Amino acid sequence: MAKIRLKNPGRAIAALMRGIGNTLDCHLHNTANVDPASSERYIWAFWHDSMFLMPWMWEAIFPARPAVILTSPSGDGEVIAQTCAEFRLLAARGSSSRRGAQAMIELAKLARSGHDLGVTPDGPRGPRHHLNPGIIKLAQLTGLRIIPLHVTYQNAFKFNTWDGFQLPVPFSRVDIEFRDPITIPRDATESQCEELRQHVQQQL
Repeated sequence: MAKIRLKNPGRAIAALMRGIGNTLDCHLHNTANVDPASSERYIWAFWHDSMFLMPWMWEAIFPARPAVILTSPSGDGEVIAQTCAEFRLLAARGSSSRRGAQAMIELAKLARSGHDLGVTPDGPRGPRHHLNPGIIKLAQLTGLRIIPLHVTYQNAFKFNTWDGFQLPVPFSRVDIEFRDPITIPRDATESQCEELRQHVQQQL
C-alpha cells in the first residue's frame, strides 16, 4: 500500500488544534497576574503531555507577544516547528542530548530581543513529569523568571507514548493556570538550583 506523505504536516496539525481548541470550554486562572501588555518576558514551562493546546492558547491569549518554542532536532521536532510556524511562533532546535548548547545560546539571543520562551522540561525523552535541569540553567543565563503552566483536561484521549500524550475531547472543559513566577538567581549554588528545580517541578 502506498504511503501518503504530507509536505507540511504541521499545517494539518495546526488546523486540528484550531478545530478542537475552538470547541473547548477553556478556563484561564491567571494567578501569576501576567499582563499581556507588559514588557517583561518569561520562560513558560509545561509538561510534554499537555503541549497540544499551547500554540492555540498562545495565539488566543497573547497574539501580540512574540515567542519561541524549544523543540528537539529530530523529525518529530521538525513537525512541531512547522506547527508552531502556523501560529507565528518561532522554534529553536535542540535538546539536552543534541545541540543543547547551541539552542541555549539561540534562546538567550531571542530572549534579549523580546521573545517569551516555551519549554517542555521533561522532553524530548522523559522521564515523564521529571523536570530536567536545563530549564534552570536557561533561567540563569537569560535572567527570565519561570512561569509553571498547569493544564488540566477534564476529558482527553491518552496515547500510549512515553509521555502519555493527551488530546482533549472536543467540547470538554480545560483549566489552564499561570502559576507564580519563579526566579532563579544567577549566583545560585548547585544545591540551591536543585531545590529550585524540585520547586518548579512541584508547581507543574
